[in-house]
Amino acid sequence: MTLYGADLERVEKELREAEREWGLLGVRIEGLKAQREALRKLVETSVVPEVEVQDLTKADAMVKILEASAKPMTLGEIAEAMTAAGKKTNSNGASVYIDGLLKAGRVIRVQRGQYRAA
Repeated sequence: MTLYGADLERVEKELREAEREWGLLGVRIEGLKAQREALRKLVETSVVPEVEVQDLTKADAMVKILEASAKPMTLGEIAEAMTAAGKKTNSNGASVYIDGLLKAGRVIRVQRGQYRAA
């Protein structure tokens, strides 16, 4: 092997590694762009109102959240807002409270799966 042969092999090996890293970085960049776009859409369409509900019962907190919302909310959105406000709730738990609130006339079902305060 010539004097430059070893250098050539080393450079070719480094180049292959750099190209592999570049490909992986491209994939990572595309994934981050997709994640950013999904989060932008969530931010734009978020209906989670910010309200203080710590001293309220879960039922009263749900009504307050629905009153603060500009548009009807789904059970998932209600649960998300409740959790964000400090009252950990999932959509199944929200469903139980919604049924009682509907019967009490404190909440109205606007359409299937969409609720607002009465």
